[in-house]
Amino acid sequence: MLQKLPRNRVPLPTVLLALVLAACMSSPPPPSPTAVGVVTPPPATATPTPSPAPTPTPSPSPTPTPSPSPSPSPSPSPSPTPADQAEAHAVQLQATLEAQLVLRRIPGAAALVDFPDGSRWSGVAGLASIDPAQPVTQDTGFVVGSITKTFVAACVMQLVEEGVLELEAPLARWLPDYPRARRITLRQLLNHTSGVHNYFEHPLYESLVFGRPAHEWTPEEVLEEFRSPPYFAPGNGFYYSNTGFILLGLVIEEATGASLDEELGRRFLGPMGLEDTHLQTADGGQPGWAHGYLRAQGGHRHVTNEDDLRPSTSAATVAWAAGAMVSTADDIADWAQALYSGDVLAEESLAQLTDYSYSPHPRGTYGLGTRTRVVQGARAYGHTGSLRGYIAAMWRFPREEVTVVILTNVGRYDGNRLADALVTLALDGDAVPPPDTSPLPITPPPPDTSPLPTQSPTSAP
Repeated sequence: MLQKLPRNRVPLPTVLLALVLAACMSSPPPPSPTAVGVVTPPPATATPTPSPAPTPTPSPSPTPTPSPSPSPSPSPSPSPTPADQAEAHAVQLQATLEAQLVLRRIPGAAALVDFPDGSRWSGVAGLASIDPAQPVTQDTGFVVGSITKTFVAACVMQLVEEGVLELEAPLARWLPDYPRARRITLRQLLNHTSGVHNYFEHPLYESLVFGRPAHEWTPEEVLEEFRSPPYFAPGNGFYYSNTGFILLGLVIEEATGASLDEELGRRFLGPMGLEDTHLQTADGGQPGWAHGYLRAQGGHRHVTNEDDLRPSTSAATVAWAAGAMVSTADDIADWAQALYSGDVLAEESLAQLTDYSYSPHPRGTYGLGTRTRVVQGARAYGHTGSLRGYIAAMWRFPREEVTVVILTNVGRYDGNRLADALVTLALDGDAVPPPDTSPLPITPPPPDTSPLPTQSPTSAP
């Protein structure tokens, strides 16, 4: 049932990356890389079908005589057919991606838009590494941060379908020693209503994680080292907590007897052919993955440690089930399309995944491991992600059959701005999105961790 769609890519003419991008990089400026856009035609409609118009010739075999429709010549058509949606917008999408990189001072990015006709545009721009200069390619892996949570949530829901787990069961059934485990349910962990403190907000997080880049964290150590009082009683509010997904990762391991990365690989990554998607563990990474950066005065500050995990062994292993995955734009788009189209979960499970009634506050638009938002009147399901030096966004518009993915290697900006600039073309036909000239905030609060104004934690985060 889970399978990766074939992608027979047809390369478009190469588009040079805007020269001003080099000026935004740290000194000395690296050579300007080549920006690439790739269009994948629809799987079933890429070849023209015979015209149903009646023909007076009774010949049983097709004749090679030219006909005005459809024309095999490569001459451009004034009004592209639906099968040409990705190709028709490819130049605008690539130009928009490159302009956004300059505007937002992003070293490199991979982006993807799936169109309603089944065609796909994949674009890359900029640098995976500034020094030495290495361009982003279609195969460059980026940290996807909290998009990891969609995989963990889907795994939990499959285990519920199999009768192994129950959403209303107490955490104590699997982790009896965790504080208040008898009062916390798995559903509350999935939708952030458990009240457990978000360990990313612990006052010692920065020094313990970034101050020891080679340290290998275990989930049990994370729970013990960053233990803090809860924000509220279970079920009495909404507060985004990465700690809840560390607990869910441990529940999965207890319930299956397998490691989390093995279970995700067996259920999703292997069957779907997501060969470029990995849950980072201390066992190792890949040198070709994009390096992470933070914007600094006059350039960028490199925040990737000299090892194969991203951004470091410490930052990757401490994130684990909450945000340690690395992937490519193609893999993440395949995942979004399969998950929110009903190819991964039963209809009832998907309905619960996208049920937002448990976070009624306007800013609490969260289901079970899934966010939602509206763009140009269209409802999207998905998630954003961030880990130090990386921002990602994954959105699927089920009704419009549109998917947008952006993966970047700089931190502390709103990735939805870039995603929206691209998806506008798919949602609004030939309309070109206006340039975003809003000023860059110096240190914007991460949207995933900002507290709701109507709720006060029992102790300061």
